[in-house]
Amino acid sequence: MAADFLHAEVAILRRVAAVCLAVIALSATEASAQRLHRYTVAIDAELTTLNVRACFDGAPPPYLVAESLDASLALMEARVESTRRRIEPSGSISLKTVPDGGCILYAANVSRPIKQHDRTGGKIQHVGADLLTSVGLWLWRPDTLGPDEDIEITFLLPEGISVSAPWTPAATAPERAVFRIGRGSWDWPASVAFGRFKEREVRVGGARLRLSVLDGSPPADVDQMQAWIADAAQTVADLYGKFPLAQAQILIVPGARGHEPTPRAYVVRGGSPAAHFFINQRRPIREFYDDWTAVHELSHLLLPYVGSEDAWVSEGVATYYQNVLRARGGRMTVLEAWERLHSGFLRGMDSAPGMTLAQATESMYRGGTHMRVYWEGAAMILIADVRLRQLTAGKQSMDTALAALNECCNSTERAWSGRELFDKLDEITGTAVFRELYDQHVASKDFPDLTQAYRALGITASGRSIELAPQAREKQLRDAIMDTGVLVISEIPDM
Repeated sequence: MAADFLHAEVAILRRVAAVCLAVIALSATEASAQRLHRYTVAIDAELTTLNVRACFDGAPPPYLVAESLDASLALMEARVESTRRRIEPSGSISLKTVPDGGCILYAANVSRPIKQHDRTGGKIQHVGADLLTSVGLWLWRPDTLGPDEDIEITFLLPEGISVSAPWTPAATAPERAVFRIGRGSWDWPASVAFGRFKEREVRVGGARLRLSVLDGSPPADVDQMQAWIADAAQTVADLYGKFPLAQAQILIVPGARGHEPTPRAYVVRGGSPAAHFFINQRRPIREFYDDWTAVHELSHLLLPYVGSEDAWVSEGVATYYQNVLRARGGRMTVLEAWERLHSGFLRGMDSAPGMTLAQATESMYRGGTHMRVYWEGAAMILIADVRLRQLTAGKQSMDTALAALNECCNSTERAWSGRELFDKLDEITGTAVFRELYDQHVASKDFPDLTQAYRALGITASGRSIELAPQAREKQLRDAIMDTGVLVISEIPDM
């Protein structure tokens, strides 16, 4: 293995020399203003091994860490470049023998799944002829970066192989792609894909979404997938006239089992936000447009990252807007949207009895309490939306609050707590709507009482059925939520 590693090392150095002038020209101005650590990552044509050269600007950090507990199992070998001295990892890679401005070389095996410690899912997945791998298995990096530091990663690729990465692109050329990783947390999950796909740009609402559709049998129709993602992203962008991020990685992974078009999907925040959709490519394309999943996942990007202990915030916003935005976009009628919200609230009421919202959220990923988390969060957002519109005669709403939040607080470098985010929304709106909801419901075992909100909206519920009152004032408020989101009320209705 050592001989193979050293042979790969020589190949890396030759390729690094070939691109050195281009990289220096690209980043000379930025490098003069900050410490720029440079990683070069080469993958073999069989997509089995990543050979990494990590070089440090100035004094190296004391050690390097990786997000996954199984990273040390994927690590084949690590050495100090100048001395060829082997480094033995012990939960981290010590750099105490690396000189200032020095480099290390290491290799990671990505040929097979490794789940000895981490049971959360496939950190290495072969998708047809392509490879989807968790960054946490192979990227050993400093646990913190100072305000004057960044990491630049250059991928050296075999002929015909592309890479999809979550970080901000700095340059792209045949057989080479360069990214800046930024100062997001090292322990936030992220994924990189390698394969014979062609990354496409989806320009929506001022954003650049970098879409890659991985291999499948049968293959997914890439043009149809691009149109579907563009439609969902535009639906979200219509909330306040632009997509909430300037750029994002979008991965579509065929081969998911299930009768739905998108049996599984999620947003991750490592590097920068990314959305991953695991699809059943055999389903007809109309089912993708009728499904709520894409709008739900992209609606997560309306918020900065909220820690998992307060997932009811992010899931509540996404669950509320998956219905509101799809009604506004004509994917369902207004009545259908209210019916789906009401049906969801009932499911939330029946979930996790005897638990507080905080307890249900804490056990969501192991205790089957996600219905309570999603739908109680959505109920709180509906109540907030109604109260904001009433208190401000329609001048403010969840729409305007989220637009202002995006302007002030869309940094991808830290996590927010639910209380902190709700306090910021109160500051933005000049109200106490969100703190009151937080204090009333997060530590409560009772599902929010929707009686007052339903009365203001003219919604009468009888079991699982609802009726919408025709009166002008209530209809006007309902239409404002499910139509343009703009409403001016001359008289504030009672709650």
